[in-house]
Amino acid sequence: MTEYGIRRLAMGASALFLAGAALVVVAAWRFTATPPPPPAPAASPKAPPPRQATAGPELTRTILANDVFGLTPLPDQQAKTKQPPKPAEIDMELAGTVIAADGRHAAAFLRDKGNKSQKAYAVGATVKDARIKSIGKNFVILERQGREEILTMKP
Repeated sequence: MTEYGIRRLAMGASALFLAGAALVVVAAWRFTATPPPPPAPAASPKAPPPRQATAGPELTRTILANDVFGLTPLPDQQAKTKQPPKPAEIDMELAGTVIAADGRHAAAFLRDKGNKSQKAYAVGATVKDARIKSIGKNFVILERQGREEILTMKP
């Protein structure tokens, strides 16, 4: 291909790109321009009947009576009054805690009262006959025989 042919090819490609860019600009301008106002509604020969003022409250009562949104708990989902955990009956004492935002990386340092050895425990670990359910600031919730017990740090 000669130099003249390369120039013609470059000019043709430039013209195509310029035309494409112009189309994009025109299309963008066309879609951002304010749309024309909607036409005025034509007068209909038959107007809809006026709404009754009692339709709103009746409809609300019907929706609430049928529990459409599932607001009423089912009988097996009734809120049970939860008793606070009882103090732990374990021969360990809480030496300290390290808590984390998500709770999974928390640690509790428990000291055995018998041999005075101290060890770090995480949530889910087993201590003697109990399992650590959660760790908070200055307390540990233990689960023993299906019930919750709390072990707090002594001042």
